[in-house]
Order: sequence, then C-alpha cells, then structure tokens
Amino acid sequence: MTGSPAAPTDLSPARQEAFRTASSAEAQARALAALSDADVVKLARSLEFEGLLEGSPPELLSVLRPRLRQVRPPRVLGVERLAWLPAHRFLADRPLADPAAPWIVPRRVLAPLWAALEAGNHDLVDQLRRRHLVALFDDDMAALDRVATQVGDLAAFFLNNADLKAVPGVQPGDLPCLAFLAQVLKWHRLIMPNVRYFQQVSGVGPSTVQSLRLHTNWYVVYERLEEQFDLYILYLFEMTAAPIDVIDAFPFHFDTLSAPDSLAAQWLAHRCDRLARQVAEALAKPPRSQPAETLSDMAEALAGLSRLTERLARVPLFTAVRDGKPVVRGVFDAIPRRVPMEHVERACDSYLDDLHDVMLGPPDKQARAARLLPRLSLALPLLLALADTGEKNSRAARARFRLGEKVAEQVDRYLRNADLAPQARRAMAGQVAPALELCRRFGMSEDAGALLRKLKR
Repeated sequence: MTGSPAAPTDLSPARQEAFRTASSAEAQARALAALSDADVVKLARSLEFEGLLEGSPPELLSVLRPRLRQVRPPRVLGVERLAWLPAHRFLADRPLADPAAPWIVPRRVLAPLWAALEAGNHDLVDQLRRRHLVALFDDDMAALDRVATQVGDLAAFFLNNADLKAVPGVQPGDLPCLAFLAQVLKWHRLIMPNVRYFQQVSGVGPSTVQSLRLHTNWYVVYERLEEQFDLYILYLFEMTAAPIDVIDAFPFHFDTLSAPDSLAAQWLAHRCDRLARQVAEALAKPPRSQPAETLSDMAEALAGLSRLTERLARVPLFTAVRDGKPVVRGVFDAIPRRVPMEHVERACDSYLDDLHDVMLGPPDKQARAARLLPRLSLALPLLLALADTGEKNSRAARARFRLGEKVAEQVDRYLRNADLAPQARRAMAGQVAPALELCRRFGMSEDAGALLRKLKR
C-alpha cells in the first residue's frame, strides 16, 4: 500500500480518526491507504505513547506497521529500551551468544537484564519512567535527553557492578558479550564524538585514508581514549565499509598490536571467517544450480577476503607464530577450514561448463554464462590461492594447473571448428577474454596471447 502524495505537513485529524474507528478490515484497509505520511508519523507517536501508558502496544499499531516500514518515523522508546540505546548497533536477533564475537549481543539478554535492574532499583526506575512520560507528553526534547542519559548511566552502573551470573535468564555463554555491553555503556559518551569525527572526515576527498591522515592528529585521539582505543577501533570496523581503511588510518596501532584477544584482532579474525562461510555456503550446492546473484555475491566475498588477508599479512600480530601455531587463528586458513577441496574442484568444473555455454551453448544458458564468466574469472584464481595449503603439489595447485589447461583446450577446440564464421569468431574474442586472462594469471601468458590473437584474426 502507498500513502497519498501529500506533503509531510498535510495532517488530517479526520483521516486519522477514520483509521482509528474503522469497523471492518476493508474499511481499515481503505483508511490506511488514505493516510498521508504525516498522518502515519502522528498516529505512530500517539499509539506508541498509549502503549507506554498501558504497558503493551495497541493492536492498531500492528495494522499500521506496513506503512511504518515505508515512512520509518522516529520511534517512541520506553525507558527499558533507552537503557540499551548506546549499544543498538551491536544488538542482533540470535538465540545464542558467540564467545568468539562478544560484540554481537543477542537481544534476548536485554529483558532479563532489565528485570534484574528494575527489581534492584524499583523507586528510581519508577521515577525515571514518570519523568520520561511527562517529557514525551510535553514534547520536551531536552528533558527526554536528560532521562535517556540517566537511564543509560543506571544501566551502565548495573552492568559494571552487578553479579550478572546470578541474573535469571542469563546463560554462562552470555557473559563475554555482557562484559562487552558493560564496556560500551560505560564509555560510549567518550568514544562516540571521535567516531562521528571519523565518519565526517571519511567523506572528505577521494581517499578515506588520505583524508583521515590530513585532517586528524590521531596520536591525540589515542592519548585521549587510552585503554578504550581498542573499543573505538571496533566501532570504526562496525561502521566503515572497508576495514582496511581503518587499519591504514592507524598504522602505528596495528604495527604495535600484540594482544590476540583484543577486540580488533578478534573482529578481523571473525570477519575473515564470516567471508569464508559465505563462500562455503555458496559452494555447498553445485554452482550450476545456484542463482547468478549468489555466485556474484560469492565472488565479492572472495575479493574482500583476499584483500583483507593480503593486508593482514603485513600486520605483525597476524603473522606471528607461537609453539608452531598462529597467534591469531582462523585468518589465513579460513577457506581451507570452511570449504572442502571437493567443492573447490566442482566450482572449477562448473566454470568450464560455463565457458562451453558462452561459446557453444543454447541462448538461455549462453546469456547466464556470459554474465557470470567475468566475475568467476576473477574469483576462481582467488579461491584457489586462498585454498592452497602451501604444500608441494597440493590439490589446489593441481586444480589450478588443470583449470588453466582445460580453458586453453576448450578455446582451441572452438577455434578448430570448421564451420566457424570469421565474424562470429571475432565477436567471441570479447566474451572469452576473461577466461584467457585467468590463464595468464596461472602463468600461461604465451598460450593465452596466441589464442586471443587467433580469435581476433
């Protein structure tokens, strides 16, 4: 459903009342469609306020949700949600906490935490709730900010001083993420101004890293944040599209990073593992049965993983070895751990089928293959490089040699087709050029160049 094209100032009490008093589903649907965006904002605020007064959201709010997803008005939050607002970017809808990623906080822990907080501070919470309702009713933004600050401070004090193991509903596996949540609530007012500055400076000029170095004295930031600089780096990783930009903006920090259990080291290892899992999920089924978009996303994940591991290879902590094992695990072996070599070899075979379809396949298969071949021609060398364990004559090395040979063989066989018109052959040169570039990447430059010249002749 779409609202009327009325301007945001077009408020109509009559339309809002018609929606509230509709006596049937059909009438309600008509009234919902007639609401302007401004009506939706006004109704949402009114209904959410009613929910805070009554203790549960009105039914009409669920009817309004399709329009709320379109308009996305500011939410009216109760004090129990204001308490966790500083950590909202770290909350996730998942049943279990991950000890390897304590910054991913399951939302389910918030309800038992708030219940314990309120039970131990009943009078204070009741006072804050009444102040909050009055500020909402008066639309007093300054008073709302004061309440939000006080509620956040109360939650921070509770998390940093209570025995969280004794809170009903908290599981032992939740404790690392609760310790992280306590850290965020305690320090967010110190960290966030510096995070916002990073975001503003990132948009200055064509290069994020150059802009940051030109506009900022990061040593001053480092001194100001002291022990919380690690948490600051985590914020930046979570809020920046390219984690390599963060590493390059703080070379002094990463060159001296020595703690494998630091948030930065854990986050980077987790990111490598997450990208490898994305590749593994895409290759778990035969690539020819996968949607083209899934394979394109896999190629993007491989490119991201390759760039990240290449940069981490220049960070001393990630190349350090202790007792014959990496100090930070799960970075450079992410693909061998997550992707069976059989799936890598199957992806190579599927690539050869796609190459055949580009040259000789029916029109429907040819169109799909032509769309995928350039992406996969870049992705497969990365996959084989990341899958290589470094052993002599490894399966990945053999697969790389076989793939290069087979690509050259297929293109040569196409050229030997006696019925091939010169015009069709020259048109095909652009289509198979990515496959020949793959051969060049595998050390077959002379063969690839000779085949391309024959195609263009």
